Amino acid sequence: MKQLTIGIFHDDSLAEELGKKSTESDMILYHRKLDDSIFSFIHPVDDKLTVKTQILGIIDVAILSAETITPSLGETILMIDALQLKYGFIVVPPFSDTSNIKEMIKDTSLEHFEIIERDVHKIMEKLQEIQIDRNHELSAIVTIDHSFPVKGIGEVVLGFTKQGTIHTHDKFILLPTKKEIIVRSIQMQDKDEKEAPAGSRVGLAIKGAHIDELTRGSLLCKPESAQVEQNMSIHFVKNKFYPTVEKGKFHVTIGMQTIPITITDISGNTLSFSADKPFCFTKDDLFLLLNLNAEKLHFIGSGKRIEKKT
Repeated sequence: MKQLTIGIFHDDSLAEELGKKSTESDMILYHRKLDDSIFSFIHPVDDKLTVKTQILGIIDVAILSAETITPSLGETILMIDALQLKYGFIVVPPFSDTSNIKEMIKDTSLEHFEIIERDVHKIMEKLQEIQIDRNHELSAIVTIDHSFPVKGIGEVVLGFTKQGTIHTHDKFILLPTKKEIIVRSIQMQDKDEKEAPAGSRVGLAIKGAHIDELTRGSLLCKPESAQVEQNMSIHFVKNKFYPTVEKGKFHVTIGMQTIPITITDISGNTLSFSADKPFCFTKDDLFLLLNLNAEKLHFIGSGKRIEKKT
């Protein structure tokens, strides 16, 4: 079964046209099943910046609406470029002049994104053509995006299988709290399943953690698959349009976690920060630095962790 997670940006109604609503909070998820494929569409409510960065941290494909050229659209392009997202489309109204958007994505990783008309059938055709090679043999990791208690069942989490394959009765560590949990049951598309491979949208009944600990961005994984830190140094690449980066209080998004940080040192291409609380990450995660108090441009830059010398 092919499964794709698609982020939709700057078009509040497109996801509703593409799928059936399933989860609603500050992000809204929709699903659509076609033949042997399941598509999960997700978009931020009111284009909220932190939610947008969290969605970017989990998706396989990005769909951007360029019906209106705005600073927010430009910032989304900059963040997708930083993440080097491989798959995506830019949708425009029929007979649009696309010269402005082509200029905006020039020399970015979005330059290969196809510009197509805003047509549900055309979009679905394009999505069905995408084939992502996933390694189901890796140690399993699940990224949590929502959680809630269910009477008679206990704690339930919703999320995505980031890599590997999860099974009922698997034992994992919940990060960053480092609690041991057990997967009691798995649901996909409202059906009980025994396993869920990489790319799957899952609902898990779990045992071993309180609902307050099952926060967005937390990971269920084996101890060796991810790490927990509170202080970090990254190979930093500044957004070329952002003014000078200085020490002080900002935010960072890793995967689906957005946390307050203090930039403590900037030296060449190395940026160091201290977080207000422990956070979890994998070796492949990219850190997006944000200035939520900025009047215009909020995206500061990005980077990956500098491995500590042993």
